[in-house]
Amino acid sequence: MARECVNEYLETVGGQIRWRRARRVLLRELSDHIADQAAAFEAEGRSPEEALAGAVAEMGEPEAVGRELDRLHRPQNRRGLAVTVAALFAAGVLLQLFAAGLMGDAKDVFYFRRQVLGLLLAAGVLTGLWFSDYTLLLRRKWVPAAALLLFSLAPLWGLPFGWPFLSYKLMLYPTLLLPVPYAALVVSLRGRGTRAVLLCGGLALPLPIWAFVAISSTGYLVTLASMLLVLLAAVGLGWFRGKRRWNLLAALGPALTILPLLFLRHLEYAAWRIGAFLGPDLFYERLRMGELPSLFVGSSPELLLAETAQGLGRWVFWAAAGLIVLFAALLLRRIRALHSRTGKLLALSAFLPLFLQAAIYWLYNLGWWPLGVLSLPFLSYGVFFLLVDAALAGVLLSVFRMDALLRDTAWASSAPAPRPSALDIPLGRGQLHIEYRKGAQHF
Repeated sequence: MARECVNEYLETVGGQIRWRRARRVLLRELSDHIADQAAAFEAEGRSPEEALAGAVAEMGEPEAVGRELDRLHRPQNRRGLAVTVAALFAAGVLLQLFAAGLMGDAKDVFYFRRQVLGLLLAAGVLTGLWFSDYTLLLRRKWVPAAALLLFSLAPLWGLPFGWPFLSYKLMLYPTLLLPVPYAALVVSLRGRGTRAVLLCGGLALPLPIWAFVAISSTGYLVTLASMLLVLLAAVGLGWFRGKRRWNLLAALGPALTILPLLFLRHLEYAAWRIGAFLGPDLFYERLRMGELPSLFVGSSPELLLAETAQGLGRWVFWAAAGLIVLFAALLLRRIRALHSRTGKLLALSAFLPLFLQAAIYWLYNLGWWPLGVLSLPFLSYGVFFLLVDAALAGVLLSVFRMDALLRDTAWASSAPAPRPSALDIPLGRGQLHIEYRKGAQHF
């Protein structure tokens, strides 16, 4: 009879919760809370049925409880971010048309038809991920590893079919998505020690290696920096046991040791680019003077800002810098406001590749970035980059949307919790306060 009362109570509460995903999670938590309260009543000497009935009564009126849970747990769709991305898509096409007219290019129908098709595909990718359940990455510990392996082996997909162009694209573009499953992997190791941090720091180096093979040092650096910053954020949040300074050293140690050696043995093209940047070179000098290098005939996707500034004035660069900083500040503020630390890491892993791409693109167009350039997110020409950037934005929107449901404890490590700094034990009319101090003597 008492069990039927519990089921009826949960059914009534669930009828008030409109979000289906929230209903399942919240009813499970409410059921666990009732069971815990019933166990406490039983410990006081009540019978099991009385304890269960008392626990249900403690929860309050089911309709009121359900309405409150419904109010607190609604999807946060953040349509403002989606509208901003759509506006950037449209602005990108307009800027490309302006640059093409400025440089005297014929407005090729195929060129812009392909770009519009890419925009439609990107909008589909963004919407699909926006309303997806990204927590699939967190439910099983093998899923992040499988996703990392999938993206790492992506260049091999085109080889059996003899598609070298596709293989080249797959070497570069999927690497920008690697920080998201990497963040999920870091979450799965929560509560481990310094060796887990060292493992994650070392794993970040070979994962984007295909971008390095594709002669895109920038793609490699953007992905590597994004993953290491996610790992440093996890260390800063105290997700790993041990002293924080040793964990920070373990996170950065492999990159600081191996990365310089890796670039010393890099391809001649990157060495030439760095040498041209450090020495007198017409390309970089012209960009720094605010002029377009003569070696580019027609408009170039790499110099969209420089071409626009050529027609409208240098203020374009500072307007672009202001917009990049503004969007970054607003997104970081929203990420910081997330309730779940797990959500914060996942959102950060999607935000960083977008921000680093934009910052590097801006520096390159000013003549202050020695290596190659990727894209100006959502604005540059190119279907593959549009799809990748839309996927990252979709992950951000999904994290924001499901923030009310994510629980850090659901994927916490089984490692023992750290010892508390103090313990209070009730004793008579007062309490006994015990503090744990480093170096204390035990008798």
